[in-house]
Amino acid sequence: MKDSTANSTEPKVICTLIRLGIATLAVLAIVWMGLGRSAFEKIATSLVMPCGVLWYLMLSSIVLAVAFGQKKPTAIAVTIWVIFTTCGSGLLVQRMAASIEAPFRQINPHDQQPFDVVIVLGGGASQGANERFQGNSSGDRLILAAQLYHSGIAKRFICTGKRIQELTTTSHDPAELSTDILHRLGVPMNAIEQVGGRTTSEEMKTLGERFANSGQRIGVVTSAWHLRRAMSLAKRNGLEADPLPADFMSGPPNGMTVGEWILNIIPQADNLTALSRISKEYLGMVVGR
Repeated sequence: MKDSTANSTEPKVICTLIRLGIATLAVLAIVWMGLGRSAFEKIATSLVMPCGVLWYLMLSSIVLAVAFGQKKPTAIAVTIWVIFTTCGSGLLVQRMAASIEAPFRQINPHDQQPFDVVIVLGGGASQGANERFQGNSSGDRLILAAQLYHSGIAKRFICTGKRIQELTTTSHDPAELSTDILHRLGVPMNAIEQVGGRTTSEEMKTLGERFANSGQRIGVVTSAWHLRRAMSLAKRNGLEADPLPADFMSGPPNGMTVGEWILNIIPQADNLTALSRISKEYLGMVVGR
């Protein structure tokens, strides 16, 4: 009985998957004809990346569950697919990024009056496999800082950050990495100071104690998505400073093309990473750290 059931089920599974494959190829063909080869290649590439493959396998499980009339498995599969699609799509990330970065969208650091000191929060650099200090995904913090120096807006810098030894094998602190890169971007060493702090909370506590009622004009450079929490901690510790946003996640409010919309629907690893960063910021604001 079991063998006969398996034998009768197998052709239906194969037939269902073939139909799904044909439908997928048809959609891709429409994309090619409607949006051009370059857009097709981008979308097709996203489908064969790990997140895209996992997303498509989830979709396949939904199609199979529906084909066999399995209501409970269908509901479970749809729920998991929707959650993964929502969390991994660029649509949610762009909305969340635009929300958390909203207070700083109108600030152009290059239009500011000169600062006595600019604080560059750590996290914009890492050490590569060849042991060279390099900018990472938040490296725009260091690019902006160097630009401010060369334009005369920043006179001197304080680079922050101390490594958490239990969580890293490198022997270099974030402040040290930032200092090295800034120097190689043309900022003299005598214009850079280093301050420790394993977290933004610790950094702002130290800086607040130092600059309370100093009367100096102070700026804070960090990623735009990190600025809301950083400025809240600065204010709590008595540090009066102006935000200087770098490394925006959200783009200009120009809307999206059809191709961008399709591409953003397919989950991607970068979107999951961005969602984790934004979620961490909101969690930090909730717990006050």
